[in-house]
Amino acid sequence: MPRSHSKDLEHLEGHEVDVETGGEWFVRILNELGVDFVFGTTGAGMPDIQDAMVVVKPPKWIQGLHEFVSVSAAMGYALASGRPGVALIDRVVGTQNAVGAFYGAYMNMAPVVVFASANLPGVQIPTGGLEYHYSSYQTLIVSPWVKWFTQVESLETMPEDVEKAFYLAASEPKGPVYVTLRQDLMASGVSKGWVTHSSSVASEGRVPDDRALASIADTLLSAQAPAIVVSHAGRNPEAVPLIVELAHLLGAPVIERRVFMSYPTGDPLHLGFADPYQSPALPPYTDVALFLETGLLPHLKPGRGIEIIDITSDPFHRQDVFGGGDYGSTLFPAKFRMVCDTAPTLRRLARLVEERLEAREREAVGERISRLSQEHERLFGEWRERAQRRYEEGVLDPWSIGLCMTRAWRKGVVWVNGTLSAREALWRTVTLNEPGTYFDNPSSHLGVTPGLAYGVSLADKKYVDVAAKDGYVSGRLSSSGRVVVCTLGDGEAMFGNIGSALWTCEHYGLGVVYVVLNNACWGIEWPAIERTTKQWAKKAHDFEFVDIDQPRIDFSGLAAAFSTYSAKVREPTQLEQELAKCITLAENGHPSLIEVEMEKYTGPEKSVVP
Repeated sequence: MPRSHSKDLEHLEGHEVDVETGGEWFVRILNELGVDFVFGTTGAGMPDIQDAMVVVKPPKWIQGLHEFVSVSAAMGYALASGRPGVALIDRVVGTQNAVGAFYGAYMNMAPVVVFASANLPGVQIPTGGLEYHYSSYQTLIVSPWVKWFTQVESLETMPEDVEKAFYLAASEPKGPVYVTLRQDLMASGVSKGWVTHSSSVASEGRVPDDRALASIADTLLSAQAPAIVVSHAGRNPEAVPLIVELAHLLGAPVIERRVFMSYPTGDPLHLGFADPYQSPALPPYTDVALFLETGLLPHLKPGRGIEIIDITSDPFHRQDVFGGGDYGSTLFPAKFRMVCDTAPTLRRLARLVEERLEAREREAVGERISRLSQEHERLFGEWRERAQRRYEEGVLDPWSIGLCMTRAWRKGVVWVNGTLSAREALWRTVTLNEPGTYFDNPSSHLGVTPGLAYGVSLADKKYVDVAAKDGYVSGRLSSSGRVVVCTLGDGEAMFGNIGSALWTCEHYGLGVVYVVLNNACWGIEWPAIERTTKQWAKKAHDFEFVDIDQPRIDFSGLAAAFSTYSAKVREPTQLEQELAKCITLAENGHPSLIEVEMEKYTGPEKSVVP
């Protein structure tokens, strides 16, 4: 008989719930925490959890066909909703499959709570199930890429363990946490459970004292040519209008390293995009630069003679370095370093700057804004003209693709971008002005965005009309005005298991438009091979290391295998028409895939390999 774990619960704060198994107790905790969806991939180590999800809803199970995709989807949901995304994967095998998605969530500062089943050797499962796929190091596999990890060792501690996981994931700097759930405990019988509410009150935002912020305000106001550099701050939509306000108070140009929509491209102080892998190219006259959640890769430094003000939620800049890692950012010189919560700090800093502005400074600010507005119009005007020229020439490249996207855009469309070699041209041509309308993959780990995209599509949905019927509980997904357009390269699509993502979108009726830029090549990798010490591959025209050709992958045919609408386009006008059609389909809950057939990145010549 299953043993009882209902004794000695009275010391916990919270309230009692009627449950019969450890698995039901766990699902009930998620329900009480307001979790709408669990993104998961089924495995033999979680049967009692899934069994409980038949009678306890929400959360609603969102099936993925690979753990990497499921955890990526939880990441997308977390980033777009502002609430923790929840995933459930199977033991050490599922964890190993998902490690890249943990890295992606870590570098995106995504509040993700990943639960994994676990077995202990020799510990029997009450239902007679096999205990296998066990590992003494299961939690350590993901340890570099999580804020916290633990294994639930008793049902009595589970309520607090789960709440702690949610609290830590959502605390700044946000990031993924990992909790293992022993299968024997989930299968154990109980007579009652307990749900705690210790973290129901959100933490106060960390804001430096006024004396420190006043020094920063004075430094910015005394500058002749201040500038702002922003990377991850736009993950909090509240921060974006505050950055705009501060930029206009100072007359400061904004250089955006686009990870989120951190600054509207239509604002006259937007002065372009920073190369993700280089030091931001500041205007040559800059004397003070405010860095907002912007770390730099090792050995990179800001320009000489520039005073840096570093405001970040991550003291080591481990999570706001594009393509970085656990080493974190280079410790670039800074006059001020503030470890704080960015949005409330910007709100207070803007007030202090405004209070200190005198007539002479306001006049200087006005002159700078006038000059910068002209530079903004020149810069973005050149980019628009280039995109228009490529469109009229009938050439499908990142410039004309970006123009097609801008023309097809509608209210409610959100862009998830997984391209690499096309990224900067797309940034320059797709007009975005609303916070929360752009998500990227700053980890540069190929494959994150197919799952991330359908997680974003669920961010404003709920599981509603829940009712019990014939021994189970069911409901439906609420409707939504959100459409996700996901641009990705062919390599990203294959690494990200595009088939798994298409199946999930089709199965649940999710409005995602996948736009696969098929250039038959890992284009981002060829420049590195061209720069090798001896350049043998370049001289031989040997592209075998990067070409995805002979045969070129038929992504539209792949989509058809999942009963998903697809189209293959070879001209800009075709793309524009298909985008409009597919966005309409997505508005009605139908996913689609557009394959953009482009010239091979390495040129028409085939590799020397037979």
